[in-house]
Amino acid sequence: MKQQTMQAALQRAEHIFLQRPEAAQRRTIARASVRDGMRCEFSEDQWRFVADMPEAIGGSATGATPSTLARAALSTCLAIGYAMRAAYLGVAIRGVEVELRAEADLRGLFCGQAEVPNYRSLAYLVTFDSDASDSELQRVLDEADERSPDLQLFTKPQSLSREMRVIRTAAA
Repeated sequence: MKQQTMQAALQRAEHIFLQRPEAAQRRTIARASVRDGMRCEFSEDQWRFVADMPEAIGGSATGATPSTLARAALSTCLAIGYAMRAAYLGVAIRGVEVELRAEADLRGLFCGQAEVPNYRSLAYLVTFDSDASDSELQRVLDEADERSPDLQLFTKPQSLSREMRVIRTAAA
């Protein structure tokens, strides 16, 4: 999509959401189901993904790990967010890449050491292909980061609740 088309679409959405805040509300239901070993099938709307764990720890390696998918969500959300904000602001870019670097300690997952954070650090490098000024690109970064839903998942406390339901199926 050309930048002007993206800009018009984004400005139109902003106008609608400011005029009718209820139009911006979205409720989704996603499901993740494990039926065989550690292979997990995820679905939301028309989208389907498979997650699994490596064979070395008992999985069958038929899909990316959940942590890989979380990093994919964060890095793609950032990259798309920068492209969107650049288009909105009229800052010409030919491309944007986000390199996400993670350092993890798996003892929390495998050894029950809750005091050991699974992620010790996350860092990302944003590379723009653009002739825009550094100050314009910095504005794109700052404004996009303020709006990034997946960045907020990693940086701001969220409301999260848990419930349990048990079904008892007869063994075959």
